[in-house]
Amino acid sequence: MPGTIVPGMETSESIGVIVRAERKKRGWSLDRAATRLGVSRRLLTQIESGSANPSLSTLLSIASGFGIDLTSLVAETPGVVDAVLQPDNDAAAALWSTDAGSRAQLLVGMGPLEMWSWRLEPGDSKRSEAHSTNSLEALIVNTGRVEVDIDGGDTTTVVVGQSLIFAAGVGHEYRNLAAGVAEFHLAVFDPIDGSAGR
Repeated sequence: MPGTIVPGMETSESIGVIVRAERKKRGWSLDRAATRLGVSRRLLTQIESGSANPSLSTLLSIASGFGIDLTSLVAETPGVVDAVLQPDNDAAAALWSTDAGSRAQLLVGMGPLEMWSWRLEPGDSKRSEAHSTNSLEALIVNTGRVEVDIDGGDTTTVVVGQSLIFAAGVGHEYRNLAAGVAEFHLAVFDPIDGSAGR
């Protein structure tokens, strides 16, 4: 299966074509689409024209607003779901980062399945809102230890070599309360069912 290499998410033109196609398919004006997608009209216009290089969090917001997955949005051709590969050291691929050096980076994704590399500096944490109803998250810790707090459930500590899988249809938080860095790989399975999103 061929993959699409996306260096630093520099596929602005193809993303613009897909965003425009998805908007027109729904019959949305620019103003309506901007409201539904959680972006400004100006940014949406720039994205559609291929002149913007949107952040990964913006792309996640747009994909959620359209009710599609991230990899459908960044595929080379509208309507084609393809692989997305990111170099591990590519800062532009970060979903979020902190001044302390914590970050989450997309490594690969296809359809509803994504693989992320996370780094949490000592004392840092990251909360995630509920994903769609049937979503799952699975992590394996490579360095340090991670506390996973799942809304309505228990807090689980995962150490080096251990893994955890849980239903991610509720809010959850990743924390590093240890003295050293925590690094882990996170797989997210988030089928779009209209109930919730990132």
